[in-house]
Amino acid sequence: MLDLLLIWALVELLGLLCLPLTVTVLRNLPDRGWAFSKTLALALFAFCVWLPLMCVQSWPFSRAFIAGVFVVLLIPALAGLLLVRATLFKLLRANAIYLVSCELVFLGMVFLLGWIRSYGPDIRGFEMFMDEGFIAAIMRSPHLPPNDMWYAGYPINYYYYAHFTIVVLAKLLGQSPSIAFNTGICIFFGLTAVNLFGVTCNVIAWAKHVRAAGSPPDDGRAEAPALAFPRLTAAIPYGLLTMALGLILGNLAATQQWWRDHGDLNQFDWFAPSRVVDKTINEFPAFSFLLSCFHAHVLALAFTILAIALAFNLLLAREGQGIFIFGRGWRLPLTLGVTAMVIGALFTMNGWDYPTYLGLALVCIALQQWLLHGRRFQGTLLVDIAAATVPLVILSLAFYLPFYLSFVSPSQGIGVVGPADRSSPGQEILIYGLFAFVFLSLLVASVARLPAFAEEEAATEKEDDPAAPAPGWLKWLVRFSAQWLSFWVIALLGLAALLLMRNSGTFVAAGALAAVGAVLVLSHLRDRALAFTLLLGSLAFALVAGCEVFYLRDVFADSYPRMNTVFKFYFQSWAQLSIACGAALFFILEALRPGEMVAPLQRLLQEGLQVVWTAALCLLLLAGAVYPVAGSYTRTDHFAQRSNSLDGLTYLSQTDPGDYAAIRWLNAHVDGDPVIVEAVGPDYSDYARISAFTGLPTIMGWVGHEYQWRVNWLNNVAYAADFNRRASDVATIYTSPQANVVRSLLTLYHVTYVYVGPLELAKYQTINLGHFPSFLRVVYSAEGVTIYKVELS
Repeated sequence: MLDLLLIWALVELLGLLCLPLTVTVLRNLPDRGWAFSKTLALALFAFCVWLPLMCVQSWPFSRAFIAGVFVVLLIPALAGLLLVRATLFKLLRANAIYLVSCELVFLGMVFLLGWIRSYGPDIRGFEMFMDEGFIAAIMRSPHLPPNDMWYAGYPINYYYYAHFTIVVLAKLLGQSPSIAFNTGICIFFGLTAVNLFGVTCNVIAWAKHVRAAGSPPDDGRAEAPALAFPRLTAAIPYGLLTMALGLILGNLAATQQWWRDHGDLNQFDWFAPSRVVDKTINEFPAFSFLLSCFHAHVLALAFTILAIALAFNLLLAREGQGIFIFGRGWRLPLTLGVTAMVIGALFTMNGWDYPTYLGLALVCIALQQWLLHGRRFQGTLLVDIAAATVPLVILSLAFYLPFYLSFVSPSQGIGVVGPADRSSPGQEILIYGLFAFVFLSLLVASVARLPAFAEEEAATEKEDDPAAPAPGWLKWLVRFSAQWLSFWVIALLGLAALLLMRNSGTFVAAGALAAVGAVLVLSHLRDRALAFTLLLGSLAFALVAGCEVFYLRDVFADSYPRMNTVFKFYFQSWAQLSIACGAALFFILEALRPGEMVAPLQRLLQEGLQVVWTAALCLLLLAGAVYPVAGSYTRTDHFAQRSNSLDGLTYLSQTDPGDYAAIRWLNAHVDGDPVIVEAVGPDYSDYARISAFTGLPTIMGWVGHEYQWRVNWLNNVAYAADFNRRASDVATIYTSPQANVVRSLLTLYHVTYVYVGPLELAKYQTINLGHFPSFLRVVYSAEGVTIYKVELS
């Protein structure tokens, strides 16, 4: 666990050094971005290593280069700490308890997952060889872009950037890939936790700050966010709830299974709750981190929450029309640049996240500009929105242009979901039942506030604008009528969809929640904390509804059309709903709380409703708590045996000591990225284990995965021919009796080493390599494994 402690300390140090940038960019948030400083620091540090190496590919990707970047960034960071020390002291005096809570959340969640992983740190099963291979290949690559460990001669054609961020830390610390696999997933777990905690705490703290300025809630009456230091301590319970919803609790499918098995944990299938809807994957973060595959969508999660915080920061901006929403003077390029860097990185980490969170940022900018224009539609509004959004979009793409130049997307267009492939409402309840209950409650509470809120708001507008062409009561009447007309239109469209679309119950339900939420965002826009909460929930259910109509075509389109679309967008929705529902609790309880002047009977009814609603919520939370208890129990084999090491390779010393010793030898004695030949076998098997654990590129690894990543790349006839012959060429190298044939193939693929172990002997039973001593020299032979070095003159 020492390795985990070291990487945690490094991330803490980076977060501390990044505070000057954080408080500058996220200046509108009550905590000035403290909760997000570590994730932002990791994003910035990795970017400053990656971009120069991608632009000048002759420069070495080495430990010395990473250390040099750290030193270069250290100088402005220390100077920045001096410049912002007054802001940091004010923040510390106002919110010491909150700041300590952030650090405890990060520390506790990192070591919680570390403790769970210590009961089974093995890198085997599922797609762990793939993820370990990415880490090892990136770490071993002497230059960027990194080599594809399973397709020698070409760079990785996958979303590898999140893997790269943890490799930068591990390489700087000298951690091996098999250790970085486990320490890295623990760090990302902690970063995601503190980010979830931070977003909700900031939303609630700002909501309380606005309410302290008067009723009805109106951001315009409160002290400007860049000047205020609202108290965050009272928001901590809501932040903890969000963290639990997002990372710890499971879905109701797990509870249903546990109930069916009469609470017998020995029978619990921890994997099944992620496969609720047929032909799809319905992962949720508690499952993903328990599985601990180092997958792109899991690693990117912390950065998507950072993108949400950046969007909220823009929405809160009190001033700044057009591009000046990002600030003035030196704040403008810093805020614009950092926002573009974080959002742009999402495509290189997990391409599915980029359009969602870029869209969220653009909507927040548009809403903020609309408020500055007095909520009037006019030509200058469109100009200002374009002035802010166009540079953000361009920079988010331009920063990562080197990635796009070497990447071929596997997407094959958009498909339309057939009636038989849509989800049933019952399945969706098993996935999102808890969230649907809370968000629906928030919608009801928000609708109930509409008339009084709008009436008082109209009076306020009349006072603020005496030259307004229409009286306040008329504005209220128009707006009130438009709101309720919108609800009727939504209801009629939903009814039409039910009648015209087969199996459209989920589409109608999720779409209605999203549409009503969108109307309420506009209705409560002066209360930006509530509006943002509604916006996140609406976005989440809009994604769910969208998956009922469209899907992104990929190599699985014919057999499992929606599999990856549901997989990736449902994962996003879970995170968004965790924040929305954690914050919603504050607004719901506020609506349920009886006013001071209400009649006794009304007070009694409201208090009774509050008790019933709270009891229902507690019941659903307890139901969600089944998964972390039962799932971790079965995933760790009943917590039977704990290791003090997080090295995911150690298990191989017991299951296959020959391969284990050979992998250790290769990692200790082979520098650079020479090509190694090993047996080609089925995906999801032990084949391709040498390239996965060493990062040495092999001629062909898991064929199915390479096809998934390169399906559009293979439209080139020459590339397709190369792809299709590689597996047979490997067989020829191992089995051909003709020296000139073997020699020519070794030359073609620039092979340096040939590996012969138990799998090779089982696959190619007529291995003939010992007959070629003239160009194959034995450099390692032990425990049933022989490694040949190719010496071609």
